[in-house]
Amino acid sequence: MKKLALLAFLGLMNTFSAVAQSDIDVYESDRRYCASGRSGVDFNSCMRQLRRDRDRDHDRYERREYERRDYDRRQQWADQPPPPPTYRQWQDQPREQPKLSDMQQRALDNCMMLAPRDQPRCRATVMSTVR
Repeated sequence: MKKLALLAFLGLMNTFSAVAQSDIDVYESDRRYCASGRSGVDFNSCMRQLRRDRDRDHDRYERREYERRDYDRRQQWADQPPPPPTYRQWQDQPREQPKLSDMQQRALDNCMMLAPRDQPRCRATVMSTVR
């Protein structure tokens, strides 16, 4: 048990040192650039400017992430289809299918061959001829 705890502790320490190392690498590269004189300003001004730029880029990234999440959330709700219409069905009175003649039945069957947007009108037209 002690060995397992020790291994877990060492693993965490290696993780923390890797994160700290990346910050040190960034600082070191900034320091070298500012010390070389290529920036055209003195060392302290150069370091301040690089730090300010990194903070601004970080803030811009966070803002972009927030806007993306907000956009995704709005799209999630916008894509919801409208609820289907509800029709009241009477439980007491079972509905009987109307009696159709052969010609009316063929016309009703042919409605299925039309485009989906034209089918309800076709069915309504056929059913309007039923007595």
